[in-house]
Amino acid sequence: MPGIYYMNHGGFSFSGQGSLLGRGVMIYNDPNANSQRINVTGQGSVDLSPPTSGLYQGILFFQNRTADVAVNIVGSGGYTVSGTFYAASGPISVSGNGDAYIGSQYISRTLDLGGNGSLNIDYTAFNPPGLRKLQLVE
Repeated sequence: MPGIYYMNHGGFSFSGQGSLLGRGVMIYNDPNANSQRINVTGQGSVDLSPPTSGLYQGILFFQNRTADVAVNIVGSGGYTVSGTFYAASGPISVSGNGDAYIGSQYISRTLDLGGNGSLNIDYTAFNPPGLRKLQLVE
């Protein structure tokens, strides 16, 4: 279902042969240990896309700004993962095998890209992260 998924000290992991479908989702990771990372390494079909409106528009993975835990995405030919990956203090590692479409923007301390075959990073200008609006209220 579309929405914001808050991972409180648990991380987010998907692996194996199954399929993962999440359209209009933002996954927020708030880890307190290195094992509580975002880790998507399945060999099945993965189709993830971020919200198209609202405060977190265009952001798929958002990790606590102070967390230095790794984000690891290893895709195969059945991967279509769009949106911004945000892990300001942590490393992001992305690799593709076959013809994978993974991410559109990466905000991280370090970025490691690799793989066999085609790894496509498709920036979509129609779906950028939302702008904050600051207002004074009386």
